[in-house]
Amino acid sequence: MSSPSDSPLPIRAIIDEGDAEAFLPYAPIGELLEHVPVYLRPELLYHQARMALMPNSTKLYLHVPWAAQHLFRLNDAIMRDERSKLDEHLKYRLALIASRDNQCEYCTAHCTATLKERWGYEDGRVESVLRLQDTVDEREAVATEFVHQASLDPVSVTDELRSRLTEHFDPEEVMEIVLVMGLWKMYNAMHSAMGLPVEDPVTEYTDRVRIPAVPIDESGEERE
Repeated sequence: MSSPSDSPLPIRAIIDEGDAEAFLPYAPIGELLEHVPVYLRPELLYHQARMALMPNSTKLYLHVPWAAQHLFRLNDAIMRDERSKLDEHLKYRLALIASRDNQCEYCTAHCTATLKERWGYEDGRVESVLRLQDTVDEREAVATEFVHQASLDPVSVTDELRSRLTEHFDPEEVMEIVLVMGLWKMYNAMHSAMGLPVEDPVTEYTDRVRIPAVPIDESGEERE
């Protein structure tokens, strides 16, 4: 994995997200963000530039802009703050696995798009990550196993798995992993419950949520 300073620049040309309707009307934004509270405009502009579109989720969160502001800041703090020890690339790999495990089509599509557009992933590598077969070393393999198991059933995470996690990561890094898992559990639950329509530019990635995890055991064989 690269360090945070090595990550690609997040600013890309803004593209049209399409006009798919959600179960609620979207909050008004305006051509120049004139309907968005002034205090939120800088964060919304960065959020839009990083995503390269205005997500349908954001257009619903903006019904309560004072809460949306905290969601934007929480996302930045957990996923890409420069003070983090773990880099954004690894965190998006973990977020992709968590979103699939939580059966969130919306977030799985967005995490796939981010890995493809920012880090040049081909379809085959996205599938390999989702099958838990693309970890770069034992350290990442343990983080992947933890996020996978905690997303599926947090109560079933064992002391043995937690112990292995602490063998490879210091306390700050462990908590960054836990926060990534928890952040996407929250997002996945909200977005699935709202039945959020996927934006036009990422609809081609909606099928990734159906790729199953097929870990490799110590003999090199696939485990069912």
